[in-house]
Amino acid sequence: MLATQTEFGRDAPGKPGIVAEAKGIVKRYPGTVALKGVDFRVYARQVNVLVGENGAGKSTLMKILAGVELPSEGRLFVEGRPVVLESVRDAVRFGITMVHQDLNLLPNLSVAENIFAGRELCNQLGWLRSRRQEEESTRALKLLRHPLAPRSEVGLLPLGHQQIVELARAITQQTKVLILDEPTSALSPAEVQVLFRVLGQLKQNGVSILYVSHRLNELLEIGNFFTVLRDGQVVGEADRAAVDRQWLIERMTGKTAFQPPQATVQAADAAEALSVHSLGLIEALPNGHEKVVLENVSFALRRGEVLGIYGLLGAGRTELLECLAGLRPWFRGEVRLKGKAVSLGSVVAAISSGMALAPEDRKQAGVVPELSIRENISLMGLRQCCTGPWISRSRELEQVRRLTADLNMKADDLELPITSLSGGNQQKAILARCLMCRPSVLLLDEPTRGVDVGAKAEIYRILRGLAAQGLSVLFTTSEAEEMRALADRCLVLSRGRIIMDSDVSRLTEEQLYSAASRNQDVPEQVR
Repeated sequence: MLATQTEFGRDAPGKPGIVAEAKGIVKRYPGTVALKGVDFRVYARQVNVLVGENGAGKSTLMKILAGVELPSEGRLFVEGRPVVLESVRDAVRFGITMVHQDLNLLPNLSVAENIFAGRELCNQLGWLRSRRQEEESTRALKLLRHPLAPRSEVGLLPLGHQQIVELARAITQQTKVLILDEPTSALSPAEVQVLFRVLGQLKQNGVSILYVSHRLNELLEIGNFFTVLRDGQVVGEADRAAVDRQWLIERMTGKTAFQPPQATVQAADAAEALSVHSLGLIEALPNGHEKVVLENVSFALRRGEVLGIYGLLGAGRTELLECLAGLRPWFRGEVRLKGKAVSLGSVVAAISSGMALAPEDRKQAGVVPELSIRENISLMGLRQCCTGPWISRSRELEQVRRLTADLNMKADDLELPITSLSGGNQQKAILARCLMCRPSVLLLDEPTRGVDVGAKAEIYRILRGLAAQGLSVLFTTSEAEEMRALADRCLVLSRGRIIMDSDVSRLTEEQLYSAASRNQDVPEQVR
């Protein structure tokens, strides 16, 4: 039975105590109110799930609890005492630590240096105890089942490994409340289960978890208490016994559960848009050795087809798309577009050939935070906006407005910073940027990473509509459910090799994961 805010906050027999609490929180920004009198509690030694669509106010509330933002009105309590959190340091002092979805790492420093950044271990003379930091980092990474080398440079690690470093930094602190914002967005199913076991251990050690994710199945697996935000207000609270998937979706969206569009397999005789033959990629390692990332990858993509690439962390999915987008021009092999061999020696060459990439890491490689929404969208299509050597601002604005309308973007003022948009609308802006250059093949790396269930369904419909118009789509995903909802056909990568090529209608989630993990016991090829 759904509990009201007042009922849910009362101490009842057997109910865990409250370790942190927000009362009447209001947060105003110029032109908008993000939170409207929110009451929220973090129960001790429990996984407290905070859920809502993009723009519901989740991130704002988490930032207030983590000391990143100050509330306009309202009060915060930690273990019953009123507190004012004016900075992240204040929050850490009271035992609150946050792992952000947009990672806050120093790419030129090592794993150990990142884990202890801002709280370095020093001896009595002030000298840095590097070896001790590396030992503590190794212990934390071992707990997370990821024995990364503590001296590895973080900027050279893939996104999933960087996320592990963020988690290791959090668990090495004296944390009472651990806030996790989309912690599994770059992890494989096996790594997600490892994380869940670690969270279980942390709960037993007295840590309370505030968990935010758009993956509803994960929330239902791990959550103890659920709070739903919509339009900056709490619209539902309940413990796990009263919650199911439909309960969450109805309160998040105000609608009944959506059914994702079903993929329709394209005709086998459709014209070939892209073909890849014997593609291989070797990367240099910092120790002077070389690693085989992709080996003998061959496949074809038909016109109007949506082809998904599934694989675990380190399978080579992102690297494959980056080869096709001109970001790794040293690959070997042949690529043909519409039957014609093309050279992908640079990003400009790839775009000119008809390839456009929407990257996985929206913060680091997607949006340009210093630019407006309009400028971010038009970046890849300015050539289409020119009159002679000059950029026509009216033509640029016309095309940007058309794309934002086609993609149903919520952007009232295109001159606002791109960072003013929610995650789902930022993702649509990146998609609009790709469409500005009128590609024949759209490359999407985790196209719905970090977006809510409603925005995800909308992106699916947009991509299926583009495919119906003849655009070919090649995307990666770590979600089997997304593969079945969006793709016509699926490639499974493992250790840089294609293990399976099959129609999605014939695959189950178990078959996908079994194929993706088939070569995990095979050592990486390093020479």
